[in-house]
Amino acid sequence: MSLSVNLLDPAIMGNDSSMYELFGQLRENDPVALVEHPDFEPFWAITKHEDIKAISQNNAEFLNNPRTVLIQREFEEALLSQFGTRNGLETLIHMDNPKHRKLRNVTRNWFKPAPIDELSADIRAIATEYVDKMANMDGKCDFVKDIALLYPLRVIMSIIGVAPEEEAMMLKLTQELFGGQDPTQSRGVNIDDGLAVLMDFFSYFTGVVEDRKENPTDDLASVLANALIDGEPMEQLDQISYFIITATAGHDTTSATISGGMKALLEHPDQLLKLRENPGLSMQAAREMIRWVSPVRHMMRTTTKDIELRGKTIKAGDSLCLWYPSANRDSDAIEDPDTFNIERDNRNQMAFGFGGHMCLGQHLAVLETALFFEELLPRLEHIELAADPDWVQAIFVGGLKSMPVRYTFR
Repeated sequence: MSLSVNLLDPAIMGNDSSMYELFGQLRENDPVALVEHPDFEPFWAITKHEDIKAISQNNAEFLNNPRTVLIQREFEEALLSQFGTRNGLETLIHMDNPKHRKLRNVTRNWFKPAPIDELSADIRAIATEYVDKMANMDGKCDFVKDIALLYPLRVIMSIIGVAPEEEAMMLKLTQELFGGQDPTQSRGVNIDDGLAVLMDFFSYFTGVVEDRKENPTDDLASVLANALIDGEPMEQLDQISYFIITATAGHDTTSATISGGMKALLEHPDQLLKLRENPGLSMQAAREMIRWVSPVRHMMRTTTKDIELRGKTIKAGDSLCLWYPSANRDSDAIEDPDTFNIERDNRNQMAFGFGGHMCLGQHLAVLETALFFEELLPRLEHIELAADPDWVQAIFVGGLKSMPVRYTFR
């Protein structure tokens, strides 16, 4: 059996050491690998930075539809039956132009650097709240469950306009959506369980849309509920899908970055000391944490014409899977990629994707991460692992599930 089939093993892809070892072998020996598995449609695994960048910036020849993330064939067919698409609810990551450009523009101004910077005081206040929480936990906590999962959740829910008492429900649904292959996070093993998660999202955000149409405020939910596309109200399915991708990706990936970033600092005490002594490096450090963790493992594209890539013939209609963590550890593009360096120039990293589908919330993710460590490190005297970390078993969005720590505050 081909080594590349291990890309479909959630246990291997959830754990960073086994995942990066696999990517290193594929980049060296089979960077354009055909993956065939009885439960999935065949696809080509692309693991070199140069190839992933070239494909990502050519949206005309490499389409996001009809297959955007790796989904088991049986579930894909169920989504097609239920929603009319192989992806289920069609979010921004599933769309191609011109629709993608039109819907992306609805919130583009919200997520530009200047508007995000205006949120700094509010985000810093939330960061301080969670550092205070950590300080009051008698020198021990599960950094993932008690802090890293909840802080970005509070930030994005406040931006959208979701009430604090509903955050626990949103966290649970997000974990069921992204952690559907993890035995402790999945709602169940049946196809109907996966569909039920999507329908719960649909039901909740349908109510939000109806409320904001009647009672608009200054939150992002009101922008989405009352958006016009070509002069007409945005279609309901597009609205709900927009809410889902914003609410889930808007916190889950940042949570993974903060927890994985904390782990990286613990494993590299020289970098921890450097960041503590030089808080002006916080934005650079945040970008390095994002590269290091690369929470979004992959996205897919479909070719519109036959191509030759590294000696392989890829036919029109074939699926390509772009593996971003692999791109971020490719020594042909990233200098000394297996070294965690908070002073690194990360303009070439691919954790946010590239091209027209580059992550809309990238500036928010960097700011949230930077502000958290700006608030934490000056107050932290010492921190160490209290038990081995545990990983979410996933092939799409991954990260730490648990990381018990011991610490003292100044």
